[in-house]
Amino acid sequence: MTGRRWAGLGAVVALAVTIVFATIGDGVESQGTGWRAWVIDYGHTITWAFLTVALALVALNWGPRRLRDALFWAALASYAAFMATLLTR
Repeated sequence: MTGRRWAGLGAVVALAVTIVFATIGDGVESQGTGWRAWVIDYGHTITWAFLTVALALVALNWGPRRLRDALFWAALASYAAFMATLLTR
């Protein structure tokens, strides 16, 4: 399989995870208030949404590389924020 096909497969899996986390949840109980609760409730889903779009752009070979790279970095940053908030509550 080529790299673009792997990226396409990854985009499909990431989309499935995004849908599950957005509808059913990720299993993490929100015990905070304010912005902490928001990050715990939505941070994981946002991470997977960023990954879905970035991988889809790679698979389709669409958009400038800087955009794809920015989306991957945004996924990393949102996951870091989610984990930091989760581990410091």
